[in-house]
Amino acid sequence: MQKPIDLPLRQVLWDWNGTLLDDLWYAIGVRNRTFPAFGLPTIDSLERYYQEFTFPVKLYYERAGVTDENFTKVAHAWMDEYVRGCREIPLHADAVETVRRLQTAGLRQVVLSASKMDILTAQLSYYPELEGQFDRILALSDIYARSKEAIGCAYLRECGVPARETVMIGDTLHDADVARAMGTQCILVARGHQSRETLETAGAKVVESLAEAAGLILGD
Repeated sequence: MQKPIDLPLRQVLWDWNGTLLDDLWYAIGVRNRTFPAFGLPTIDSLERYYQEFTFPVKLYYERAGVTDENFTKVAHAWMDEYVRGCREIPLHADAVETVRRLQTAGLRQVVLSASKMDILTAQLSYYPELEGQFDRILALSDIYARSKEAIGCAYLRECGVPARETVMIGDTLHDADVARAMGTQCILVARGHQSRETLETAGAKVVESLAEAAGLILGD
């Protein structure tokens, strides 16, 4: 059963990959270009990707046959290929409008990502339409996408906005887990790196678009 959204809300914590950034198919392509060099299988369908993708990313890699011995090499090869063409990744079509709408409504907005900080800040710079929209950028210190729970909890302790007046918006079960750890509300968008069927197991509110998420947040 999905939890309702309790209003009012004062703050949004945004996941980046798959939520604001429409990089699902780009990520599948990166895997298909890098994994064969290590004797690992490619992905032949979205359904297969949804079956395998999870957090932490190391577990996703293990499902694809990556071992402890080659994990670091595979992870760096994947990230090198991801960064090489990431300027061409689009935002979701309703991302900019939604972020601006929430800013106009007076909500504080923060990016909370499992990306490495320097990669995330570089990516954000490719979208000038998002400049000045976020109050903070929170990310990790390495490329291994383990968990953003610790940085999220640390931020909530010092930001001055109560957890009950904050909502996490993401596209994976990890976003729901992080929201639960922080004590915030959560909305999951079912068009990113995990399927709607998977997301609905989290008990969080699941929507089809960022515009729909904004409507819930603003009480439309």
